[in-house]
Amino acid sequence: MQWQEESVDEPLDQPFLSSRHTGTDEDDITWGSDELPIENITSSGDGPVITEDELTSLPLVKVVPDGQYTGLKLSSVVRTMRGLLEQKVPLQEFENLQNLQPLDDCLIGQTKENKRKNRYKNIVPFDTTRVLLGKDGGYINANFINMAVKDEDFSYIACQGPLPTTLGDFWQMVWEQKSNVIAMMTQEVEGGKVKCQRYWPDTAMTAEMVDERLQITLIKDQHLDNFVIRLVEVKDVQTDEIQRVTHLNYTGWPDHGTPSQPEQLLTFISYMRHVHRSGPIITHCSAGIGRSGTLICIDVVLGLISKDADFDISDVVRNMRLQRQGMVQTEDQYVFCYQVILYVLRCLQAEEKISG
Repeated sequence: MQWQEESVDEPLDQPFLSSRHTGTDEDDITWGSDELPIENITSSGDGPVITEDELTSLPLVKVVPDGQYTGLKLSSVVRTMRGLLEQKVPLQEFENLQNLQPLDDCLIGQTKENKRKNRYKNIVPFDTTRVLLGKDGGYINANFINMAVKDEDFSYIACQGPLPTTLGDFWQMVWEQKSNVIAMMTQEVEGGKVKCQRYWPDTAMTAEMVDERLQITLIKDQHLDNFVIRLVEVKDVQTDEIQRVTHLNYTGWPDHGTPSQPEQLLTFISYMRHVHRSGPIITHCSAGIGRSGTLICIDVVLGLISKDADFDISDVVRNMRLQRQGMVQTEDQYVFCYQVILYVLRCLQAEEKISG
């Protein structure tokens, strides 16, 4: 299915939207990337985390009746998006974004003490938007990404994939920010290279300490075609306080590339939104800018469509890049944002056709 090549005048017949109106020493870590390959773990407990029917029925966008994403107005938006792609306007936009001058420094992440905590020496967080750990403002390679979606703020943290020596820092960030969703957009190893250290236990109901305070337990998991759902319990052993986190690992996205089809990614995003309850959504790939930035961009634009607001993908990416450098890293990823949103709009057309 050449999903990016469909005509404006012949909407898709398939209703995809389904009527959707301190660092720890490496020796202390008891799981890691050197244990790959990982065997698929069957979900513990009774039944799956979510059934396929439940998953496909989750809302992605809720179109405002008679709004700009309905009827003739929707057709006009689709034609505009197709025209921009055909004229290769996104390529020029991406080139312009490459010339965007940062408004902030990256001094904290380049100190001698913190350099070793960076996975890539050229990907360092801005000082103003970086996530601070603890009362002393400890360092982690992560930035807050706050996006205005009409009358609502969509809050994210974009960060690098944890290193063996930063697993404790990562979980401290999850704990302190009270984030109940982690969206991991990479696999642990890709092309023979470690992209992210495993930071969750691979055995259900086995507690692991990640630092002197935080204990992590995998409660249950479920393996789907292109992503894995993990339910994780985080416990402060000093206070017995517990936080529950849904870890979503998208596995169908090549590094520096894009998924071949949008359906599974859109399902992933709809489930991410469905389970989000508190704190910023924490997303990471390996560097925390390419796939993570693309995910945020698509999620923000879907939010704008749901609120019947105008969207400008270039503005969205520019706003992200002023908060963390290099967000939406490659030209292909930038064009992919356009293609996915066009696909969603075409699906809305198809729903209108089916509903009469």
